[in-house]
Amino acid sequence: MNLAQTQALMWRAIRWPTGVEGFLAQADVDTRRAFAQTFAQSPSFGRVARVQVYAEAYFWRLYEVALDQYPVTAWLAGGVPFHDLVTDFVLAHPSGTPDIRRFAASLPPMLRTHALATQHPGLADVAAVDWAISDAVDGADEPRLRAEALQAIDPHDWPATRLRLTATAALVECALPYGALRKAWAADDDVPAYESAPATMLVWRQADHGVYQRTLGAPEARALRALQQGFTFAQACDAAAGHDATDASAADVAGWLRRWLEDGLLAR
Repeated sequence: MNLAQTQALMWRAIRWPTGVEGFLAQADVDTRRAFAQTFAQSPSFGRVARVQVYAEAYFWRLYEVALDQYPVTAWLAGGVPFHDLVTDFVLAHPSGTPDIRRFAASLPPMLRTHALATQHPGLADVAAVDWAISDAVDGADEPRLRAEALQAIDPHDWPATRLRLTATAALVECALPYGALRKAWAADDDVPAYESAPATMLVWRQADHGVYQRTLGAPEARALRALQQGFTFAQACDAAAGHDATDASAADVAGWLRRWLEDGLLAR
């Protein structure tokens, strides 16, 4: 066997759902022969056990990545259910990128159709916020908009001005009170009693590389979504005001804009 064939055989063996022994039990004669000829063994350490070491290392490394990137999700789900979720995910979505931090990016959509989501309504939303936080850590740096640049805009040009959110900013709909849950998780508390609290979560990375999240009110969320979609400042104000134009005032928008600048949420 050449190197590529050896790698392919090992890859098939280490990701088999019931382990290397299970892989060989269902393999054809040629595959079992190739396995025996390719992998060495000793009286005290058989070839199946040797390859199984890599199989376990493969899963547990991926599990550790998922646990690190979805901490609140894992805490809410519980140890065993989260382990089983990751097991199902690894089987359905084997690692296909050399960047291990991208491995679990598609866990939230997979969770929406998983049995665990039925047991824990809103858990997939929590996973989406967890991922947004993890994803923001790796986002590219970019210059931030400063107040001086806005002060230079002619008042007549403000309605048509387009403000852009940083690439690390994400707006995520969440059915559960993510901020309170994350605070309890960070304090190493037990999962508290909670109720459904649908809201939009803002996740972003500041220029100091710190990643932050906060719950938005509906008008501010609409304004930010408008900016994210490339609308003008006037259109963002209209979105914030709502259908009856009373949900947000000019003072509200001015206050948000000041905070967006202070938070480094706008790109230059």
